[in-house]
Amino acid sequence: MASKAQSTATKARKTAAPKAAPVKAEQLVTGIVSVDEKPLSEGVKKMTETVEKTAKEAQAKAADFFADVREKATEAAEKGKKFAAEATEFNKANLEALVEAGKIAAKGAQDLGKTNLEYAKKNFEEVQAAVKEVTGVKNPTDFVKLQGEWVRKGFDTAVAQGSKNTEALVKLANDMFQPISNRFAVAADFFKK
Repeated sequence: MASKAQSTATKARKTAAPKAAPVKAEQLVTGIVSVDEKPLSEGVKKMTETVEKTAKEAQAKAADFFADVREKATEAAEKGKKFAAEATEFNKANLEALVEAGKIAAKGAQDLGKTNLEYAKKNFEEVQAAVKEVTGVKNPTDFVKLQGEWVRKGFDTAVAQGSKNTEALVKLANDMFQPISNRFAVAADFFKK
């Protein structure tokens, strides 16, 4: 009996369903969801085109932006160079005006010095003449009279010389400040720009 049972079991095994092959994950997904490759590839293609288009637009905008920045920076640099050159020339002219004013002041001081030296010489000569006159005085009345004339003459001479010096100093001040005054006018125009 054992042999019969073995033979039946062997037959049952032979007639049983064949053993199934292992199923892969891709086959399982494909079996559940049918994937049509055409719409998927069109979506990827469209997305790629959109990304490329956006990238090109961004690149163009960036190029325009940096070109504009470069242009404005160049303009600013040119303006800066121009301003620096103008400022240098302006300062040079200011210095020249100060030098000119100094020359005028020096010449004016020299002229005043000459005038005062001439006045001192003339005054010394008048004192010598007065001493000679005093030696020729014979009485006190003539001495008092002579002394009154000296005082009057000395006062008149001092007032005349003082007026002359004052006029010379006023003229010197005007002449000396003229180059500087001219620079103030130029400075006002320069800073209006």
